[in-house]
Amino acid sequence: MTKNASDLPTATPFPKSLALHRRAERLIPGAHHLSGRPLVDPLLSPMYFERGKGARVWDVDGHEYIDFLMAFGAFGLGYANEEVDRAAFEQASRGSLLSLNHPLHLRFLEELLARFPGSEMGAFFKTGSEATTAALRIARRATGRRRVARAGYHGWHDWCLPHNEEVPAGLAAQVLEFNANAPPSLQALFDAYPGEVAAVILAPEMVLPFSGETIVALQDVSRRNGAVFILDEVKTAFRIAPGSVQRRVGIQPDLTTVSKALGNGWPVAAVLGKRNVMESAAGMHLSATYHGETASMAAALATMAIIDRDGVLAHLWEMGERFLDGLTALVRAHRVPAEAYGEPLPPMPFLRFTHPDASLNALVQSTFYQEVHARGVLLHPRHLWFISHSHRPSDIDRALDACDDAFAAARRREPRAFDHP
Repeated sequence: MTKNASDLPTATPFPKSLALHRRAERLIPGAHHLSGRPLVDPLLSPMYFERGKGARVWDVDGHEYIDFLMAFGAFGLGYANEEVDRAAFEQASRGSLLSLNHPLHLRFLEELLARFPGSEMGAFFKTGSEATTAALRIARRATGRRRVARAGYHGWHDWCLPHNEEVPAGLAAQVLEFNANAPPSLQALFDAYPGEVAAVILAPEMVLPFSGETIVALQDVSRRNGAVFILDEVKTAFRIAPGSVQRRVGIQPDLTTVSKALGNGWPVAAVLGKRNVMESAAGMHLSATYHGETASMAAALATMAIIDRDGVLAHLWEMGERFLDGLTALVRAHRVPAEAYGEPLPPMPFLRFTHPDASLNALVQSTFYQEVHARGVLLHPRHLWFISHSHRPSDIDRALDACDDAFAAARRREPRAFDHP
């Protein structure tokens, strides 16, 4: 359990970060925003960064890292991409948010829809959570039904946390969960609530190991039972060759949600879909003050152009495979109780520690991450990682060298964890 910063000693490589954390204890509930939780411990890992460029970030104490978190996937090209930011700044200089509509709204959607075969209309938002929430609202109106079925993380709104005591009672009965790797579990929900499920929303990274056939089966079950099939590609779109999971699998969902890498750090999101479903959104209250802001749309248009021009998706795949292949070889060489895999595919790698003794597993994991951070590589212990177009082969190799040293350090600290069958 992480200690309060005020209880920690000051002997740390991160004194400025720790001081900011102590200030935050007085200002922010929990002392950080959710995505800013300590990687390991405020004493042992950085909490505050002050700048980023390409595939690197610098913390407030002056340490440089090769970053494989990329602001939780918001950057597909890399930090501070000059072409993207210039497009956003130029648009902002003309007034990024005007009183009614802007021609860029239409150009943004036209360019976006062209990348998702079968999608004919769209609506724009600022965050992935807004997009997934809007998609369910559209699906409910399109079907006249109320319940939904979900698999995966879809944001922070109430419906995503139906069992939490701080959200309205009754949501758990309306938001049903199924096993993304077992299509019969979805059919069981339809059997239990015939004619009541409006939509099925799937985050494709939940299908592990990745299986296009499973995703097709889930779509088939949804449509056979009259529900709208929503593919939540907030994480995967503009990152998975040839552009999205649905194009890789060869399906056309009824609705798709996108965000994250779409704007390369600029806040923009969208719901895209088939005309007969999207038309149900006409007149629906989906508006917010900043949804029509255009600087982020200009950033997204520049991002999409770079992806098309510079072979971005092939590079993400190549670098992801290089990282996963290297991690797998190191795991075998050190006999680490761990598994390297794509979540769901190589551009989104992760390392899961698997020792059956929970305390030993936690110790090995903690040591590993402390050691890689000390060697200038930023990996997250609880969230999948992301490759960017700015990661070069030398970055991958340097990260693997750091992992090699970190595995060796973990073995020295707790050799029992490495002697499992």
